[in-house]
Amino acid sequence: MIRKLFKWLFILALLAAIGTSIWTGFALWTGLYSVYSFPPSADKPDGETLIVGREDGEPMFNSLDYVPPPKKPREKGGSVGFGKVEFRSMKPLEIRTVFTLPYIKYAYEKSLNEKQLELLSKGKLKQKTSAKKPR
Repeated sequence: MIRKLFKWLFILALLAAIGTSIWTGFALWTGLYSVYSFPPSADKPDGETLIVGREDGEPMFNSLDYVPPPKKPREKGGSVGFGKVEFRSMKPLEIRTVFTLPYIKYAYEKSLNEKQLELLSKGKLKQKTSAKKPR
């Protein structure tokens, strides 16, 4: 009887793990979640990677060293529009965090542009620490 109960509990746990991994993959693929990496630093010696709810305009891979692309100046037209509406501020990472993983170097490197990757490979990129509040 107990053996049968453990068997069903194991099957249930296995199905839950498979379902969770499928949902996480789907949410990353469709843009519901974003990957945020903190490289090892004084504040976080082992580093960490967060899976967070994605905000509008946020890249799929993000870190403190991420440099957003320059904004294109808007053309001033004679029509009425919503061009002057400002972007709303993002919620803090603590609220948006779905779960935390150990540091994943690949995710951190995906958040950097080509110039930063070149500096990182030469050991000249000074990584920002997590002491500064991220956007």
